[in-house]
Amino acid sequence: MNLPEPSTPSEEEESQPLISKQLLRRIGLFIGGLGILTVILSLSGRMIGEQIVMSGHSTDTSRVTITVNGNRIALPSNTIRYEKQRRGGEHERIDAYFTWPELEGYTHTNRNQFNDIGNSQNLVFLSLSARTMPMDMSARIEPVYSRLTNRGSQSEDSGLLAYVFDEDTRYAGEILYVGARDGEPAFAVRCLKDDGMPQGAHSCLRDINVGQDLSVTYRFSRDLLPQWRRLDAAVEAYISEAFEASENNGTS
Repeated sequence: MNLPEPSTPSEEEESQPLISKQLLRRIGLFIGGLGILTVILSLSGRMIGEQIVMSGHSTDTSRVTITVNGNRIALPSNTIRYEKQRRGGEHERIDAYFTWPELEGYTHTNRNQFNDIGNSQNLVFLSLSARTMPMDMSARIEPVYSRLTNRGSQSEDSGLLAYVFDEDTRYAGEILYVGARDGEPAFAVRCLKDDGMPQGAHSCLRDINVGQDLSVTYRFSRDLLPQWRRLDAAVEAYISEAFEASENNGTS
């Protein structure tokens, strides 16, 4: 049987490179595309990372003029909690926050206080809205709270009188702290009991009436209660400054 002779490669076939120029070109384009994609992903990652770190905060310190229930105020943008509220004009409610005792809004330097709940004990949260009750918390001491609490006891930390609300009231689980002030209505604030609650939940709440039918409610850590005089004065000064700044700020 005659077997076919094995074919031998031609000179042209032997001269062909293992990797053609066309393949090299395709590999080069592919690598180049990967490089461009890497740069895009890197830039996008930085932008997304920055947005995550900001978490809706703003470092803009310029004031925004806002009207709440007919009251015109101007607040620094970085003290306004929500992005949608940083637009000038009419709002039903404004939520703000700042550090204590600096009274600063969000910055890159203090961002850990705003982003980490474990560091939020020196933050003050504040809201402004239309007044729903004719009397603020100080004015409600005698006609309302005195009927719902037991006999007061002196608080060693703050010097305030502490009244525990009866268990069958809507304020069960809270303590009313009252402090006398010369020439001013008594200071009053409600705080949650700390029984079995995490540190971040040890908060106090106080509301005051300001402006034209406007209510200001502010919340702070109970750790700041010994500084109640300075804190209350600072909140009132913050609001007064907001009213004054609105007269000099841009259009709402």
